[in-house]
Amino acid sequence: MNIEQNIISEYSILLVENPKDPLDLLYHFFIQKYEVYRAKKYHEALDILSRNHIDMVVSDNALDENSGTDLFRIIRQKYPLTGKILITTPSHPMKEITEALEKGIIDQFVFRPFDVNQISDIVFDVLNMHLKKMIEERILLESQLVQSSKLAAIGELVAGVAHEINNPLGFIHANLENLADFVKKILELLDKYDHLISTNPSIDKKTKDKMENAKKEINYSYLATRINSMIERSIDGSERIERIITDLKLFSRLDMLEYCEADIHEGIDSTLNILYSEYKNRIEIKKEYGNLPHITCNPSKLNQVFMNILVNACHAIEESGTIIISTSVEKQHILIKIEDSGAGIPEGHTGKIFDPFFTTKPVGKGTGLGLSISYGIIREHDGTIKVNSTPGKGTVFIIRLPIKKGA
Repeated sequence: MNIEQNIISEYSILLVENPKDPLDLLYHFFIQKYEVYRAKKYHEALDILSRNHIDMVVSDNALDENSGTDLFRIIRQKYPLTGKILITTPSHPMKEITEALEKGIIDQFVFRPFDVNQISDIVFDVLNMHLKKMIEERILLESQLVQSSKLAAIGELVAGVAHEINNPLGFIHANLENLADFVKKILELLDKYDHLISTNPSIDKKTKDKMENAKKEINYSYLATRINSMIERSIDGSERIERIITDLKLFSRLDMLEYCEADIHEGIDSTLNILYSEYKNRIEIKKEYGNLPHITCNPSKLNQVFMNILVNACHAIEESGTIIISTSVEKQHILIKIEDSGAGIPEGHTGKIFDPFFTTKPVGKGTGLGLSISYGIIREHDGTIKVNSTPGKGTVFIIRLPIKKGA
């Protein structure tokens, strides 16, 4: 192993070389500015990466038993914030290079023979790009921590409020049901009195007329008809409050801030119930649920994702429209599709919507963190989230999650 370092520099670079064509000129140029490591073999490079913080890897494509591209595939998976520059020859198929760039396997490439100043400029640009990415990751992580702490606080608040509301609400609900039964019996009794008065010959007409006028004065027929429906609506209202409290508790899931087995449909339904005021009377919600197994996940965090996407969908539909939520199983994963018939995402913006602070909403209407946080949450679950949108026709988000985390 040949590792040489200049400990003065702020950034560290690993040069991975072909022993037959070493990068001596590049090494002597870089060591003036950076902390430099050198590796002559593929596995030696991986060993250096495992034991040191490396900001940038510059690798020859022609290594010993593997290629530089093979090395960068490993680096992309294990060290996503490390920059990757490939040195190759003009004979290298351009299709492979383009594919590696598109997939993020490499950040940049240089053909031999190269100019050290050219590579220096590329290294500077890639380091800046990865520094920006690190800052965004830090901001996103801090935002997620803030959201998690908010969620925990909301969960505690909901639990306390739910306890305070549930007890009197239980009395109200029970009393309303008893009241409905009592009113029914009283009305039945009044009907019997009415029948006796109208059929009893010993009661004179003047008395009967007084009784009839008294009923008209209080609009008895209307009251007798309305009182039952009023009690029924009050019972429905109390049950609605109970459901809202249950859904708030389910959404915040204070008892489930860690990974556990959970029902995805339950989380989506509770989120929809909380958002009812956002879509009632103007947006039709269509559920096309498949037969999903419970999955290993953090339910409270996934509920945040559903909330962010559904709120955006509601806001994208200006007047009336439809939101379709479909779920299905695909081998060892589940798929969740949330499709809206809204305005769609403007052209050129689709690739940016998961970036921190990017928003198409007016100033003051959005932070631009909702979807970036959602992206981070799905990535934490070893899943993927994609978006397809057609301006003027709508948007669909596709979430893919493993049934068992790590599977």
